[in-house]
Amino acid sequence: MDACRYFAGLLFGALQGVGKERLLSPLYCPIEGYLERNPLSPKVAAVAEGSIKHRDVPEIRETGYVVDTLKAVLWAFHHTGDFREGALRVVNPGEDADTTGAVYGQIAGAWYGVEAIPTEWLELLAMRAKIESLADSLFERENRFITQ
Repeated sequence: MDACRYFAGLLFGALQGVGKERLLSPLYCPIEGYLERNPLSPKVAAVAEGSIKHRDVPEIRETGYVVDTLKAVLWAFHHTGDFREGALRVVNPGEDADTTGAVYGQIAGAWYGVEAIPTEWLELLAMRAKIESLADSLFERENRFITQ
């Protein structure tokens, strides 16, 4: 649950255009004081404090364990400069590529934007029209909510 709480805050910040360095700063949270009132578990807090910034590739494991997934995804997001490079770095070890790729795609897609996703990847996307329709619907719903 704590990994999800932390990651949801990162997604919100990315969608709001928060810079990468601030987004990955120690214990970033879009709600001031929230993590002080509702602390993260020690393992998630270690990731949120920036432990991934100083790790090398072999130390980042993709085991399916949520904390390891979070480490691998944030490591790739931090250590790369575009959607493609980060996605390839996070999935190429192959240990839990589907999970880490999906989670990386969320944060990188929110931060870089859909236009950063390689066109050739989008062309091969199964159910692309359905996914894009759902995304458009969510976007419209958010805009209605914000303007109310």
